[in-house]
Amino acid sequence: MTSPPLTRAPGASQQAKGILCIIVSNAIFGLTDALSKVLTGEYPPGQILFFRALFVFVSIAVMIRWQGGWREVRIVDWRLQFVRGGLLAVGSYIFIIALKHVPLADLTAMMFLSPLVLTALAPRFLGEYVGWRRWTAVAIGFCGSLLIIRPSGDFPLWPMMLAMTMPFSMSVRDIITRHLAKTDSATGMMICGTVCVIVGGALSLPFAWVSPTWEAMALFALTGTLQGVAQFFLVYAFIYGEAVVVAPFRYFLLLWAVLYGYLFFGDIPRWETIIGASIVVAAGLYVFFRETRHGKG
Repeated sequence: MTSPPLTRAPGASQQAKGILCIIVSNAIFGLTDALSKVLTGEYPPGQILFFRALFVFVSIAVMIRWQGGWREVRIVDWRLQFVRGGLLAVGSYIFIIALKHVPLADLTAMMFLSPLVLTALAPRFLGEYVGWRRWTAVAIGFCGSLLIIRPSGDFPLWPMMLAMTMPFSMSVRDIITRHLAKTDSATGMMICGTVCVIVGGALSLPFAWVSPTWEAMALFALTGTLQGVAQFFLVYAFIYGEAVVVAPFRYFLLLWAVLYGYLFFGDIPRWETIIGASIVVAAGLYVFFRETRHGKG
């Protein structure tokens, strides 16, 4: 797969490729989440993260080679890189813990609060102006999240409350990513982030270890490799298509989560989840389009 020329705006066919790439990326990410949930039945979170990240790193190495080799990897701010990587490791650990107890669709919907949290943090940490319309969207989005976490008796409340911390850690990570993008390459961030997850998972192994079967190792390998492939498609989605066209299709991940949740675990979303997720997605899309088309307000 080769990159299209970036000297002019992408044509319709390139935009379509970008949309297709992000839909495929979402489908694969959703599948890896479902496979990880299967693994939580027998293996501790740190062990899942460790083995999965090892195979993700292999996929990243292949992608880097295809994109010009290791000489294209640029890492300048090591301190921020490892802060970002630490947030990624902690967020991933929380996600795996919650994933064991919470339906896949519910947890995925909660992750879509991240753009709204980022909007709320932007004035303080990025110096960006946020007007009353976007503040209203943020408030409405959080109201939607309350419907998602509403206890129903189908699963305990504490994992969902724990998952509520994820959008905040993801938003801080995104703020750091914006700063790093000025000096460091995307591949450099991917490498540092993956290494931090590997180290974080390894630190937990002496305290929680279950000897994996060969079938489990194959599943670890498949999950990690597919995550790397999904990152590959995500990168090319934004190479082929403009962000304003491609980014809204990230919300397709929620549809994949519903599908995999039903196929793997027989989960049928509650009406609270459907309504709450719709509110969160609508608020997130409004913030996105408001920012890209108006910049303020």
